[in-house]
Amino acid sequence: MSELTPLQLDVIAESGNISMGSAATALSNLLGQSVSITTPRLGYTTAGEVRARYSMPCVLVRVSYIKGLTGNHILVLTHNDAGTIANMMMGDSSLPVPEILDEMYLSAVSEAMNQMMGSSATALADMFGRPVDISPPELEYVDLGSGQDISGLEDEARMIEVAFDFKIGEHINSTMLQLLPPEFAEQMVAELSVGLDLPEETSKIHPQASLEKFEYGNDIKLEHMEEDAISEIGNISMGAAATALSTLLDKRVDITTPRVSITTSKEVKSNFNLPCVVVKVKYSKGLEGENVLIIKESDAAIIGNLMMGDPNIPVPEKLDEIYLSAVSEAMNQMVGASATALSELINRLVDICPPETEYLNFAEKDVEIDEHGEDDPLVQVSFRMEIDDLIDSNLIQLMPLSFAREMIKDLLNVLHEPDFVPAVEEKKEVTVEYEPPARMEEALADALNDMQIDLIRDIPVQVSGLLGTRKIPLRRLLELSAGSIVDLNCAADEPLDVLANGKLVARGEIVLVNDRFGVKISEIIRPCS
Repeated sequence: MSELTPLQLDVIAESGNISMGSAATALSNLLGQSVSITTPRLGYTTAGEVRARYSMPCVLVRVSYIKGLTGNHILVLTHNDAGTIANMMMGDSSLPVPEILDEMYLSAVSEAMNQMMGSSATALADMFGRPVDISPPELEYVDLGSGQDISGLEDEARMIEVAFDFKIGEHINSTMLQLLPPEFAEQMVAELSVGLDLPEETSKIHPQASLEKFEYGNDIKLEHMEEDAISEIGNISMGAAATALSTLLDKRVDITTPRVSITTSKEVKSNFNLPCVVVKVKYSKGLEGENVLIIKESDAAIIGNLMMGDPNIPVPEKLDEIYLSAVSEAMNQMVGASATALSELINRLVDICPPETEYLNFAEKDVEIDEHGEDDPLVQVSFRMEIDDLIDSNLIQLMPLSFAREMIKDLLNVLHEPDFVPAVEEKKEVTVEYEPPARMEEALADALNDMQIDLIRDIPVQVSGLLGTRKIPLRRLLELSAGSIVDLNCAADEPLDVLANGKLVARGEIVLVNDRFGVKISEIIRPCS
């Protein structure tokens, strides 16, 4: 096959980042775990080379497109990763992965893949500007170490391999492979080039030459490639932010479809002529500059309600300190995850100062979004933000033009490094430990704890008592009916667990107080340091 140009490989990487970012959000919502699928590494391989490297049982997921695209690709999951996902689907991630995955396990993995790939197809549809649909993914459980072939592929068949870093909470830290037939990859490049409005001659330009386009001075017009790069950065960083917010709120969160434009503070205030929550994010390491997130008051109020445990609370006419504190914590988690994703994208540590949250009414005069002049050019990235059926709105990101171009150059420098297209490489982790004097460490920990407690004292938590649990097979669950008895895994005289927002904080015994059940605390559970 004729090899794709480096820029065409970049386009494949972009589609992988966006589609798999959406897939990660879907899987996170399904499992109730933090999921990230990031850092695609592209290379050429053959079916024989894949079998040689993955000499073990694997689950192969064949995804066939029936609308919008023609063709298919294959995902490769190791036996252990697939089994762990199945355990989480069945409600217990602590179960050992069996030596052989049976039909029940494969059925659970199939449902997870169906949700992931459906969300991935939706993200591709947004990029292409037309419907993209898939048939239900087909699973094949194959022991590649025993010489079994990858169905439908000859050992010599050459294809493009996209290796993603694949993490699920503390349970999986692995690599997921995507295998693309060359004709399908070329079709995606062609479709994306049209969708992104890239010039035809782009694929003929050596990518390093494109760096020269970003050396001009004060031109305030964004080139197509600049807009695409900013969209790429926004998709990846806000995809990570959506996953963090989804985990925090225990709700489905999607932040997708970035639209990039040039604006000014004056135009923004004119378009958002209402109260908003403004989050200022300043970078302290890896990048120099800042950006601003703008959330409508009603959206911020719903996020505040979710943080406080009850989405049905009426939204107040004006957000008070409790609401702003809750929203601030949500934004802190989102922006922190975004900075981590940006670190992986530009291949160096990126850190931020604690975000500053302000409650501003843009309908009032003399309200300033930031320290820039009202007519200074800003890059605006508008994201569609959905939280279950509670929010379907826009999240606005604003950044100075100079800061946006700094990020673009960093991204392009990484994409065009000579070793950007490696084969799957072995990961080595090195831990460096530094232990300050004990008294200084204790004093610092105490100070930080006091500050953190003061910030969240007024946020309500849901307290519940857990008498016991029971692990039962799915088939047993389906057999339950009115009158069925489920034995719990605790004796009648054992203390029950007291949970605060799902976290174990104490144990106690059941008592009766004024015709209501209560819990008499017998033990406080201290968190591990």
